[in-house]
Amino acid sequence: MKKIKKYKKPIIGISIDTGTKKTYSKFPWYAIRINYINSVINSYGLPLMLPSKPELADYYFDLIDGILITGGDFDIDPKIYGEKKDKSIVRIDKPRTNFEIKMARLALKKNKPILGICGGQQLLNVALNGSLIQHIDKTNIKHEQSQPRNKFSHKVQISLKSKLYKIVKKKEFRVNSAHHQAIKKVGKNLNINAIAEDGIIEGIELDNHKFFLGIQWHPEFFISNYDKKIFKAFIKACQK
Repeated sequence: MKKIKKYKKPIIGISIDTGTKKTYSKFPWYAIRINYINSVINSYGLPLMLPSKPELADYYFDLIDGILITGGDFDIDPKIYGEKKDKSIVRIDKPRTNFEIKMARLALKKNKPILGICGGQQLLNVALNGSLIQHIDKTNIKHEQSQPRNKFSHKVQISLKSKLYKIVKKKEFRVNSAHHQAIKKVGKNLNINAIAEDGIIEGIELDNHKFFLGIQWHPEFFISNYDKKIFKAFIKACQK
């Protein structure tokens, strides 16, 4: 009888949030929403949480097959992209930002798959020398939606020439939204693959890379089949 080969799940390193609010613990803590983890597991990946330690970035990078840069309750320091801090900046987390930038640049150099979600997309853009809108002016779209994140907010339009379109095979669909910042100047060699109806950039990607994708919405909630397709494509790229 022929032995069935055991399926090897790719290891996906996931950046995690830091906090000091004593409602959770009297001491500083790391945390992550469970649906980031479940979205990787449900797409046949093996999640590994990555603490925000820039000095350990090289070690973690060698352990993993792909990187998921998540969103969080903080903003990237505008000094990194050459701007003064606006009063709208929520909180700055230097260790996490430095760690994620290092991981993103390693992924770029070593051609390792990376997916940036919400603040993670903004991080990828800044890591490639782009800049951010520090606070989105009022538009006809609520980018910080009032309804729960597992509900739709607005539509995104997908570039037909993009890798993202090859994944979702749809030129327009509805997404959730939970951000007050967005991409301003697009980073070096990055292409815009999705925009909102008000012109806010909702997705970026690199052409000459195995998988280098940023998404402004939160596909980890799996509120559409298109979200599921993004994760499946990411995990598939990590298997190669």
